Amino acid sequence: MPQDIKDQVLDQVRASPVLAIQLDETTDVAQCSRLLINALFMSGNSVKEEMLFCHPMERYTKATDIFQVLSNFFQENQLLWDSLVGVCTDGALAMLGLQSGFITRVKEKSPCAIGTHCILYREASASRSLPAEMRDVMNLAIKEVNFIKAGALNSRLFKQLCVDIDSEHQALLFHTNVRWLSKGNMLGRLYELRQEVATFLDSQQKADVHDKFQFEGFLLSLAYLVDIFEVLNAINLKLQGKGGGGGGGGGGGGG
Repeated sequence: MPQDIKDQVLDQVRASPVLAIQLDETTDVAQCSRLLINALFMSGNSVKEEMLFCHPMERYTKATDIFQVLSNFFQENQLLWDSLVGVCTDGALAMLGLQSGFITRVKEKSPCAIGTHCILYREASASRSLPAEMRDVMNLAIKEVNFIKAGALNSRLFKQLCVDIDSEHQALLFHTNVRWLSKGNMLGRLYELRQEVATFLDSQQKADVHDKFQFEGFLLSLAYLVDIFEVLNAINLKLQGKGGGGGGGGGGGGG
């Protein structure tokens, strides 16, 4: 069945007058590097998007290695370089290098191909560049969440506190850097449970963190960050939708 689906997709790609690809190289939880490539092509009067292939990168992940994997796939499946008109990447140096980058090598095969930098990566990169004051607020928020969630006992005690006072939620949320939306979700939940967190920190005699958390300036800055990341998350999700133009390698946008 998988082979039949692959053959159907390849038949449609071959029949399309133009082809664009989106690619990303990432490392999974097993520390295996994988190259994922999506294809956009014409099917009748519409544009379709399908996963073209996923290939393990067993050794290096340089531009030459990535290009070789793609070149071999094109050759093995009789795909024409002349039909390739667009390549969307994460904008890493290995992809965009002027002399030996992946895009440069692709253009040697298909001069008409246009290289683009995935807008989702740009948006995610921008969200990491916070002013010093906001960065301090973010770090303190992360410290508070980690204190409560890092230990099983603290997690249980905080959950019981939320149950006792009939809170809307009973747990805080972690965030991970590879899941771009998770930071906004973490901040939003922390702000919604700010009273419960303050009470818990006080009960655990974390005076230093408690005092900073109760400071009006911190809460105002936290609310500001919540609003900003809420907008970023909404934009991110819209870009990932059909026709959103988010580009390749969403990389776990739905954290």
